[in-house]
This record gives sequence, structure tokens and C-alpha cells, in this order.
Amino acid sequence: MNADELPALDLNYVDTNRCLVACSHTGEYVERSEVAIVSCGLPERTLNWGFLKPPYTDLAAAAGRVRAYFEERKLPFQLTFRDVSLAPARALEAAGFERRPDPTPGMALALPVAVPPAPLAIEEVRTPEQLVAFRETAFRSFGFPVAAAHIFLNERLLALPHVRLFAGKVDGAVVATSLLAVTGAVAGIYWVGTLEGVRRRGYGEALTWAAVAGGREAGCRVASLQASQLGRPVYARMGFAHVLDYEHWLPRP
Repeated sequence: MNADELPALDLNYVDTNRCLVACSHTGEYVERSEVAIVSCGLPERTLNWGFLKPPYTDLAAAAGRVRAYFEERKLPFQLTFRDVSLAPARALEAAGFERRPDPTPGMALALPVAVPPAPLAIEEVRTPEQLVAFRETAFRSFGFPVAAAHIFLNERLLALPHVRLFAGKVDGAVVATSLLAVTGAVAGIYWVGTLEGVRRRGYGEALTWAAVAGGREAGCRVASLQASQLGRPVYARMGFAHVLDYEHWLPRP
């Protein structure tokens, strides 16, 4: 994947988060030419962020707008951006921010013609009952409070025409999840999770392949995802290449 194609991955990443917060009961999305602000409306830093857009003509001003937005709402937040130069780092340090040591790796895969057979039953989520089981499993897999699952993974999100949810079942119970969000030629893969008690059985990989197959059906050419430390070696084994990093910056006290 060449550098000219990376903005399409940015678009999928930001737009999917826009959908998640716009469909939620508490979230809000605000966009300007130089920054997109994604707020879950709750005091969870990793779900409140300002995405800085290239070409980074005035990073200090953009970062200041993000800071003002979240300080007004008394919410923790972070800045996120993709860049390979040192200029943004210098500008953000001067504006009172510091880099987190754990960037999020972005990975991509040219969509294959076929995917491997799954070691568990996989169904697409279509009904309210299926959605409840999906979101409870997804939140448990990520260690999020299940009581808040309905705020974000709800019927409004399920109704979006470019979003599909997949649930993996063992003995009739949902144990693994994934979400597909399509933007143009990009199949964005999110919410890949497996319950702790049944990990290392290939279930997360199978749900990732289910989303990849859904992207192929939608006419996409490439799949993209943001990998966790746990998931990165699995995705690499599947053929996903590490193509970028999203840096995260926090305001200094």
C-alpha cells in the first residue's frame, strides 16, 4: 500500500467512530477542515479524541480547539494523528501536549477471493435479540462495563446500510464478535473480540475473516483495522501488513 492510499484508511477510521458516537445516546461529532472531534460524552479518554488532519498547517490552533471543546465539557481526551515527520511533534509539544508511548498500529490487507472455514458458527446480527447478545459479548471481551453497551451498540448503528455486525456462537452462545464498516473501497474491521475463557481457539481470527468476506461482498478492495497488542500477531499471520501508526498525545497537566 502506497502513501497516497493511506488517507482512505484515515477516512474509514474517523467515519466509523463518527457513526459510533452519532448513533449513541451520549456522543457527539464535530468536524472542521483541520480536525475532527469524536466525543463519547463520558469520562473515557480513549473514546474522546481530536483527529488532526494533514497537512497540519496550524497544529497549535487545531489542538487548542480540541482542548477547549473537552475542557468545556470537563472530559478527558487525547489527540490522534498519522504522520511520519517531526514537525507535528514539535508543534504539539510547544502547545502543551506530550506523546503517549503506545501508538496504535494500522494494518491493511488486499481482500482475498476466499476466506478459510470457521471453527465456530457465525451469523450476521439482524434482530434486537441478536444485537443484545452481540454487544454484551463485545463489551465483555474488551473489558468495558456491559451496562453501557446499549449506549453505543444499538439499533441506530445496526440500521446503517454500510455497517454489518457478525457474531460467533458456540453451543448457541455468542463468544466472539466483529463489525464491518464500508467506506468506498475500504472494509474497516472493528470490535473484534473474544470472551476471555475461550481465547486462543481461532475465534477472533474467524470473526475477522467474516468481516473481510463481507467487505468483498460490498465491492471493497482492501481491509483495514487498528490492532491491539493481543491481536497484532494474529492479524500478521492472516496476512495483514503494518502500514501506519496513529500517534496519541495527551495534554500536560
